[in-house]
Amino acid sequence: MPGERKPMRYGHSEGHTDVCFDDAGKYIVTCGSDGDVRIWESLDDDDPKSINVGEKVYSLALKNGKLVTAASNNTVQIHTFPEGDPDGILTRFTTNATHITYNRSGSRVAAGSSDFMVKVVEMYDSSQQKTLRGHTAPILSVTFDPKDEFLASASCDGSVAVWKIEEQTQVTSWPLLQKSNDVINAKSLCRLAWQPKAAKLLAIPVETTVQLYQRDSWAQVGTLSDDLGTQAINVVAWSPCGKFLAAGSIGGLLTVWDVESKLCVERIWQYITTADHM
Repeated sequence: MPGERKPMRYGHSEGHTDVCFDDAGKYIVTCGSDGDVRIWESLDDDDPKSINVGEKVYSLALKNGKLVTAASNNTVQIHTFPEGDPDGILTRFTTNATHITYNRSGSRVAAGSSDFMVKVVEMYDSSQQKTLRGHTAPILSVTFDPKDEFLASASCDGSVAVWKIEEQTQVTSWPLLQKSNDVINAKSLCRLAWQPKAAKLLAIPVETTVQLYQRDSWAQVGTLSDDLGTQAINVVAWSPCGKFLAAGSIGGLLTVWDVESKLCVERIWQYITTADHM
């Protein structure tokens, strides 16, 4: 079934934005550098619910009726969903968190920060935290292994690392990215993603390609590319079945590959200046 490009909607003022769906796919939730979180019942929703979370909101994640946000006051906050009521602070950093994500069950949240730290926090007992130390620059993105054994992170120090969560140790690291001194200056947000269910592959956006690394051996086993993709890829996302991978570039090109054949099966152009998140 071919992709269909919907009309663009104004969501937030110019700057970084983030977006996710709720578990059922009914709601679209967005945040932006204007400090607001908006809850849309569909793309046709002309009056989304708006929640002011802080001066800026850098990232958000939603699962099991709990919305977590990373705001400019250096906290990861919890809100009820879809009501949007404040429900406490999950964790704090010495500077702003840059990316947050849930594990598969929603029992844990991982958050990366500009203070080079990655924290893994138990959702229902925030005193239970694990801290992953080793990056030497701000964190770009974090993603849980669906089996909850490993966590992968990308950093402005140019590396992508894999961590053993329980032992709080680094398993491997690859120097794949262009170095920068801050997330805002990074060439790409490098929003990496584990293959769902089987968790055999870790997909990492590198320049205009997506590199695939195998679990446990940590060897590179494939590269996905598209001759029409001339700008850096910002974010990747797997289909629920794990057979397809979508990638969004900073130039607005959305590409979908069949991972086994490595063939491009869909291209959709969004005529915008940045593709911040997908």
